[in-house]
This record gives sequence, C-alpha cells and structure tokens, in this order.
Amino acid sequence: MLRLRLLFGLLTLTFLLWGVGAASLLLMRDSGNKIEGQLLADYTIIDASQTFRTLISTANNRYLPTLLGPPPDPPLEGTIFREIRTQMLAQRDIIQNGSRALGPRSDGALARFNQELNVYFEEYGRLLDGTALTQDERHDLLRSLTGHSHTLVLVADNLTNLAEQNLFMGASSMREEARKNRLFIVTLTLLGSAIAVLIYLQLVRHLVDPVAGLRQSIDEVRKGNFELTIPEPGHGSEFAAVVSAFNDMASELKVRRRQDDENLIRANLVNRAILTAIPSPVFILADDDGIVQINPAAEELAESLGVSGRLPLKIQRVVDQCRKDDTHYLPEDPREAILFRIDEQEYYYLPRIFRFLSEDGSRSGWAVLLHNVSRIRWLDDMKTNLLSTVSHEIKTPLTGIRMVLHLLLEERSGTLDEMQRMMVASASDDCERLLSTLNTLLDLSRAESGATHLERVPVTFESCIDRATQLLAKAAAAKNLELRKELPNELLPEISADPVRLDEVINNLVSNAIKHSPPAGRITLRVSTQDSELLRLSVIDQGPGVPEGSQSRLFERFFRAPGQKVDGVGLGLFISREIMRAHDGRIGLSERSGNQTEFFIDVPIA
Repeated sequence: MLRLRLLFGLLTLTFLLWGVGAASLLLMRDSGNKIEGQLLADYTIIDASQTFRTLISTANNRYLPTLLGPPPDPPLEGTIFREIRTQMLAQRDIIQNGSRALGPRSDGALARFNQELNVYFEEYGRLLDGTALTQDERHDLLRSLTGHSHTLVLVADNLTNLAEQNLFMGASSMREEARKNRLFIVTLTLLGSAIAVLIYLQLVRHLVDPVAGLRQSIDEVRKGNFELTIPEPGHGSEFAAVVSAFNDMASELKVRRRQDDENLIRANLVNRAILTAIPSPVFILADDDGIVQINPAAEELAESLGVSGRLPLKIQRVVDQCRKDDTHYLPEDPREAILFRIDEQEYYYLPRIFRFLSEDGSRSGWAVLLHNVSRIRWLDDMKTNLLSTVSHEIKTPLTGIRMVLHLLLEERSGTLDEMQRMMVASASDDCERLLSTLNTLLDLSRAESGATHLERVPVTFESCIDRATQLLAKAAAAKNLELRKELPNELLPEISADPVRLDEVINNLVSNAIKHSPPAGRITLRVSTQDSELLRLSVIDQGPGVPEGSQSRLFERFFRAPGQKVDGVGLGLFISREIMRAHDGRIGLSERSGNQTEFFIDVPIA
C-alpha cells in the first residue's frame, strides 16, 4: 500500500509538471501565432501601400509629363503601364486580403480606394488611347490623373495608418493576453503546488510520522521503557507489520528483562550467600577502584577501622601497586601479613589480591581477601620464642659438656684406655653435631623474627666463590670432586651484600652439591648477568636432582626430600631463602637439564 501511495504521489506530481508545462507551451504557441498573424497582416498592408505609392509614382513619372505638350507622334506605348497596372491590381488584392484584419474601419477606405483606382485606370486609358487631342483636354486629363493619384496615395496612407494603429492595438491586446496567460500559468502553478502540498502531507502522515514515532519508541526502549507500545496504524498500512513486530519485540524484551532481573537477583543472593559464608573479609572492586560488593566480615572490619565504604589505607596502597604493575598479590608467608589495631588489640591480616575477568573479557575487576592470620602469627611467634629459649638453655650446658669432653680427650685428668677414648670421642662428635644443630635453630629463630642484620657493602662474586672453594676444598677432595669456576669475559659489576651472610648461602649451596654429587663428578660455580639490576650465581652439580614432587616444598623449614641418606635437619635452604630475602634478592631451583641440577641466587648490583 505504501508503494502505491508513493507511486501515486510521484505520478501526480509528474502529471502536474507536464500539465503546467504543456499549458504554458500551448499558450505561448497560440500567442506567438496570433502575434505572427497580426504582424504579418499589418505588415502586408503597410508594405502593399508603400509599393502601391511607388507604382503610382512610377506611372506618373513615366506618362504624365507627356500631357504637358502636344500629343506625341507616334502614340504612347502602353506596355509599361499595363505591367504597372497588373502590379497595382496585385497590391490592391493584397491590401483587400489584409484589410480583413483591420475590421469594419477599413471598409470605407477600401471602397473609396477601389473607386478612385477604377477612375485612375479609366483616365490612363484615355491617355493611352489618344482620345485627348486638344491641349485643354490634355491639361484637364493631367489635372484629373494628378488628383486621382493624390487621392489614391491619401487612401493608401490612410490604410497604412489603420494598419499601424491595428498593430499598436494588437500589441496592447497581446500584452493583455500575455497577462491572462501568466495569470493562468500562475494559477496552474499554485494549484499544482497545493496538490503537491496535499500529497506531501499525505506522505508525511502515512510515511514520515510512523517512522518518527518508531524512532521515538526505539529511543524509549533503549532507555529501558519496555512498557511502551505503538498504536496500530490504519488498515492497509505497510507499517502495520513493523508496528506489530516492534510491539512483540518490546513485550519479549520486557519478559527477558524480568527474567534477567530475576537471574541477577538470584545471582546476587548466591554471591551474597557465598561471601557471607566466607569468614575472612572480602572486597570486590571495579576497575575504577569503586567497591562493588563486600561481605559482612569486611563490613565489620571497615566499621571497626572507621573506614566504611572504602578500603583500609594499608590495603589500598597494595591494591594501587597491583593495578600499576597489573599483577596479582598472593603471599603465602604469614610474616607478610598487615597489622591492624582494633580496640587496642593487634590483628594480622594476610592480603590476597587478584584480578578477574568476565567470560567474554569485556569486564574486569579486583578481589581482595584478607585472611586473618593473627593466631598463626601468635603460634609462630610462640614457637620461635620457645625454640630460641630452648636452644639458648640447651646451648649453655652443652658448651660445658663439650669443654669437659675436650679436656678428657686431652687426658689432662688421667690416661684413657682405647675403649674410653673411643667412647669420649664419639660423645664429643655427637656434642659438636648437637651444637651445630642448636646454632642452626638459633639462626632459624633470628630469621623468623626478622632479626637478620645485614652489613651490606660492595663485594664481588669472584671473591665469594674463592672463599667458598677454599673452605670446602677438603670436602670436595674427599669425594674426588672438581670445583670449577666459570666467569664471563667482560668485567662484572660489584654486588651489594653482607659478605658473611652471603658466604653462608654460597657455602650451603656448594656443601649440598658436594653431598649429593657422585664421586669423581664436577661442581660448577657460574656467574652471569641476569638483568640490569641483578647478578646471578649458579651452583651446578651432577647429582640425581630433586624429585619433582618435592620441588615446591624445597625451601620450607625442616623439609627433607624422601629417601635422603645425607645428614641434616632441613633448615639450610630455608635460612638461605631468608637471607636472600633480606638482601632483596632471590634463590631458586632451575629446571633440570640433562644430568645437571642447578641452584641459583640473584643478588642486586651495587
């Protein structure tokens, strides 16, 4: 139906244009024909009158002078006059034919013109016939021809004046007719414009208004107003299907929105239940740092700290650093917990901060979990204090026992037999081993309490390696092991470290390598540049390596891999890790390559 309306409107406009154009062309053609006919008729009369006057003048100039004298001998030849007479009659006919356009005004002039012309021809007949023989007759004939010639000229001039007047009147008539034509064309144009406006209004009503209404409805739907419906258009409108489809879409969107709201409420309740079930404070953050959701434990903590509606400042600093580095913060050591004082009591919370993404990756956020490790810290501190106290209490009498055993071995109190000497030497070895274990436990307690004191100075890895190889050369020679040092060709920078504590770490790694290397093997101490801030020392042995299941727990306290045949309490690598942490460095195990096991330490460049 809409196509038919458009087609009808376009055809109507086309017909109007063609009609106005055709009417204009017809009027212009009729006006042109009338003007052309009028001009032709008037011009014909004027031209014929002028020609007639010329013919009269020619005839008179040729024949009238002969009347002044005696009759010529021989008589006048009439051939020229007959030709002039024929032309005069022809011009008379032209004037008579053209005088119809002059109307009744020319009837009297034409009658007189014909009368005088007939007399004029008769007088010339007398002249040419030679009937006027006397001089008086010739003078009378001359006067008569002259008078009739003058009368004919006057009548011709009168007809010319009538033709000119008719020409001017025709011009006025043409102007009036042109004005009427213009009025007619303007009327047609206005009528066509009115019809075009009506067609436009119809098209607007049937086409533009529904489209505008549909656009407004779409804007309302985009704003979430799914209750809006568009009124059904009239019967036969092509927009009926569109309006019906739009209303169906709005109804479907309303149903889906209700379902989405229900799903969102359900998901929110589930999330709320899950967060409520988590005893630790949980903060869900948006990418713009705003808090999206928190659980009751987080609300209680925020209220206790007086920071309702936002993160505690200590946690906010860690979150800002994670955002800046775009990394997770997942510490495991309770000693990295953050202290909060609530109601004059100390509480330690270990923050775990990680970023999460939606399934399509279009949205993201951050989650902050504060794990309360106050009890763990208290137990750990109590264990460390107990360990330190017990170690100190045992070390004092053990030192006395060690001194007594040394005095016995020196036989200052008397001579020992072979059995006694063997028993005292065994007790002395056990005492030394126990004393070494106590010293290790004391180092552990100091490391766990954060009391590891460093005196960092610029040193070189080469000097540290030299001291370690000199100290452990005998132990390596006992197993026929080669201690090899590998340094790069370029000059290495100095590192910032405590030489004593760093030597302790290097000696521990080299000692472990000696313990786990097969006889006649090789231990390589390799120095390399890790990056612009760290220098790496790798200790590479040819031992069996660390079992894959034990690698993740290798640096835990008191951990020993299953199947170990070497003596130890499992504290060496843990203490080494704490010393490297105090140096702002790191220690680790590289992936096994071939039959080589590589431990490494990274130390900051001075």
